[in-house]
Amino acid sequence: MRRFPTGITIVTTVFEGRPKGFTANAVASVSADPPTVLVCVSRQARTHPVIARSGRFCVNLLTIGQEALARRFASRDDPDPFGDVSYHEEHTGAPVIDGALAYLDCVVAQAFAAGTHSVLIGAVLACGAGEGSPLGYFDGAYRDFGVSAP
Repeated sequence: MRRFPTGITIVTTVFEGRPKGFTANAVASVSADPPTVLVCVSRQARTHPVIARSGRFCVNLLTIGQEALARRFASRDDPDPFGDVSYHEEHTGAPVIDGALAYLDCVVAQAFAAGTHSVLIGAVLACGAGEGSPLGYFDGAYRDFGVSAP
């Protein structure tokens, strides 16, 4: 799967008033009607049990200029990767990262175990998009795919 180019996201949630999140590239559209997405989350991820309990998450699609954020949220070294991250809330209260290329604010509609991961199916309650170039991932490295959103 290293040869499959993907976008990079930060999946966020909020639990007991605290924002949580992690970097993910296993994200896909499931349905346009009703709007539905899926996210694959390692059960070893520190955010996994928090999303399971909160029942909500936001997929923040990152721009090429947000690679440092992707790295920060992918690291287990930072106990609070939100630190100085600017964000706001939409429908579910999960953090929408300011400056993201797009976001999908969801409630967990279904969850399935699949090997070491959970597949979370999210019903999209709010979404939005901005301008910029997406941050990509291919062959183990972050990439600039050379495309821009109008």
